[in-house]
Amino acid sequence: MTRSVIAALVVALLVAPSVARANGDAPADGPATTFERFALSACTPCIRESYPVGVLATTPLALPGFPRVAAGVASRPGEIAIEVVRARQLGRPDWQSLALRLTLSILGGGDEMYRLGVGLLDGVEAPALAKAVAEMAQIATASPANPGVETADIDFHGGSLRIGVLRLRGDSVAYLQTGSLPALMQRTVWEVPTTLYLPVKDLPALAAALSRAAATIEKVRGN
Repeated sequence: MTRSVIAALVVALLVAPSVARANGDAPADGPATTFERFALSACTPCIRESYPVGVLATTPLALPGFPRVAAGVASRPGEIAIEVVRARQLGRPDWQSLALRLTLSILGGGDEMYRLGVGLLDGVEAPALAKAVAEMAQIATASPANPGVETADIDFHGGSLRIGVLRLRGDSVAYLQTGSLPALMQRTVWEVPTTLYLPVKDLPALAAALSRAAATIEKVRGN
């Protein structure tokens, strides 16, 4: 094999996109949100700010009808930290981008919280998320339209964040996930080990916190 052919093969291997990751997930397609793309490529010199909205504690759950892996994670207390983040270019106050950031954690060994993941959603989508979670709370507490359905899943997904309600064999639970959405949605909810579960009765409190975050985004955008 000639030296020029070997060089061509090396270049082809370097520039060719990978088909899949080692764990079978689809390859990442870059930042999931406009906020991340702005902060990485269009904001320099850049100022990054964080505006805390609140922290919601999650209580341990008993999920006898769910797979063991889900029941194990749900049996631990956790928390959801909600904040608004802004990136803006120094010297150009009108050149900015805002996002909603959720950090999911569960209690690990001792009294320390172990971070499961961080999800981002562009600021313009925050009101729709708050509304969707409020509607999920109503649906989750209503009688199923078709009692014969074994599994039902309703969710809102965007950026690197997914929030939903899963009903399995008569039991309902709310869940939050962060990460690559194509990878998350190729699996059932309980197959994602970094899923945070919470009782459906806590959804109104989550919706209220998300509404406050949406209001914070509008306030920060106007400053």
